[in-house]
Amino acid sequence: MPYALQMLRGLLDAHPDRAEPLRIHVTALERSIESEPAFCLQSVRGLFEAAHSTIAPRLGVVFGKDDQFHQRMRAVINAMDFSITDHPDAEKINETLKRLLGSINGTAHALAELSNIPNMRHGGSLDWGTLQRQHALMLGGLCDSLVAFLFDVAWSRGANQAEEPARPSYDDFPDFNAYLDIEYDQVEIVGSTFDPSLVLFRLDETAYDGARIDWEAERNVDQPADNEVAA
Repeated sequence: MPYALQMLRGLLDAHPDRAEPLRIHVTALERSIESEPAFCLQSVRGLFEAAHSTIAPRLGVVFGKDDQFHQRMRAVINAMDFSITDHPDAEKINETLKRLLGSINGTAHALAELSNIPNMRHGGSLDWGTLQRQHALMLGGLCDSLVAFLFDVAWSRGANQAEEPARPSYDDFPDFNAYLDIEYDQVEIVGSTFDPSLVLFRLDETAYDGARIDWEAERNVDQPADNEVAA
């Protein structure tokens, strides 16, 4: 039986209007766990980054230009509301769950550090060992539960969150757009030609955001912040 990410699949069913762009990422992670475990970490990190970029605007969170992976995760968690409606200790529950979920920030830091080790996500020799299926199952299960939970809380409580600000526009990322346009061929349809970066942004903004964040992380790979212990 093919491997399935049960929590994320449930999220797709529960929020079809919002979660459909996630399907391609979920399918890619399931495929890597089943037959290409060496590529699992890339898919896992991409899903967490998609969560950052999608949830943050709904919460009024603006990431700093140089914020690292674990810093974005911490900002999202701190801004979320985990309280239980109609409970007399709602605020205490919110604070306690935030402390419990603080471990996600440690997980994010560890994922970033693992990502920077050659042959775990990129680089390295063809003769070196890499992630195996047991690693992929662990990482996939972790991603399945945490990412699905964060999305579900954010989307289920939209009315209680800060008003969603205007989303970043295509023109906000000229360097990344230029990179995509160099890496990929122009898209031609019935005589009209379109830039690949614009096509990706218009058709799958979640994939665009995930690829952009990953590209920015690659550019900053020589900076030590991802390998420092989170405050």
